[in-house]
Amino acid sequence: MKKPKVLHNFYKSDSWRTARELKIMTVDSLCERCGAIGIEVHHKVRLSIDNVNDTSISLNQDNLELLCRDCHNKEHKRFSKEDRFDKDGNPINPKKPQ
Repeated sequence: MKKPKVLHNFYKSDSWRTARELKIMTVDSLCERCGAIGIEVHHKVRLSIDNVNDTSISLNQDNLELLCRDCHNKEHKRFSKEDRFDKDGNPINPKKPQ
């Protein structure tokens, strides 16, 4: 799914790059969950078109977490079979409760 333009522009902004770099430096470039090399600065409160201009969410260091790729993928349940299939092997729509 394509990222909305307002979010795309935010992630290209100088203010985001500065906030991201500050987070990386303050945690010594290490994943805050497992201690591996961190590469993804994750928003704890998910960034959306509704809150991207709220700096207490988008740029606040307390809302940012440096994660390695594995921890970031786990956070977003990427590449996981967890909860993707029911007991009969049928695909589960994660947005639709069973």
